[in-house]
Amino acid sequence: MKFHTLLPVRDEADIIGQCLQHLLSWADHIYVFDTGSVDNTWEIVHEFARQDKRVIPLKKDPVYFSETRLRGYLFHVARQQMQDGDWFLRVDADEFHHVPPPEFVQTHLQKHETIVYHQYYDFRLTASEVVSWEAGRETIGDRMKPIEERRRWFTPSIYSEPRLCRYRETMKWPPTVSFPFNAGFVARERLPIRHYPHRDPIQLDRRCRLRAIMMANLENRQNWTHPEQHHWFQGEWRQFVAPDNLPELQYWQPGASLPAFQFTNHLAPLSKRVVQQLVHTLFLPVLDKLRPGWTEGCYPQWIQPEALEQLQHSLKV
Repeated sequence: MKFHTLLPVRDEADIIGQCLQHLLSWADHIYVFDTGSVDNTWEIVHEFARQDKRVIPLKKDPVYFSETRLRGYLFHVARQQMQDGDWFLRVDADEFHHVPPPEFVQTHLQKHETIVYHQYYDFRLTASEVVSWEAGRETIGDRMKPIEERRRWFTPSIYSEPRLCRYRETMKWPPTVSFPFNAGFVARERLPIRHYPHRDPIQLDRRCRLRAIMMANLENRQNWTHPEQHHWFQGEWRQFVAPDNLPELQYWQPGASLPAFQFTNHLAPLSKRVVQQLVHTLFLPVLDKLRPGWTEGCYPQWIQPEALEQLQHSLKV
């Protein structure tokens, strides 16, 4: 049983090294697709690949992020190395699994549970941390420190999406969906992930400018399953800074346990789950034959030249 990670990246130079170190602590294969970084993200990925062949740089192309085409393309390439019973994960560079997925599979899942949704702990950049940054008490040099030492205040996310799935040879992931059809029977427990999308003012500003340019394209906006949750609001980063008195903010001490949340909004009603368990136990290979598969020659959408020029001008380090 092996664990395969599907990792799209874009301008993540401040965090990609820590991300890869984390993934290498438990993953068997790390497939990386760079969607057009203008910083040295891709060079860092290649440096890790030279040191550990589990890191597999697939390609760097200026394409739009897509929950369907991009994620599906990564899966289509990676599945050539997968076998029945392996597990694959959708991962992002700003995510750190609080429980290593191999351990989670062994200790938190029932045998019939084959797909796991995530439990995000969204670590926030707070107003007082911005003040410290602007006063020079924190600088770019602090990026050398582990991210868990720099950002310790989080809010729990109720929203959840599938991240970890047991592979079967017959499963289908066409370029029109964000996860394979009939992916598996949904686990009750969620996979805890520490999420660091807001790391410091410079990174957050660049993130918002990137999203603003990307999401200005209406067709690309449709590629996001929940575009309203992403940072494309006029490129203004300060609106994402958390007030220090935000009621839902909680403090985490690195190395300590995270509080457990028993959200169940990712689960179907009990009566439906009973039917799903029966179907997933007996009929999945048959149902898979009725579904369309990946379209050969399909590829993520290229970024238009005018948007590409904007990105180069706005994000060049």
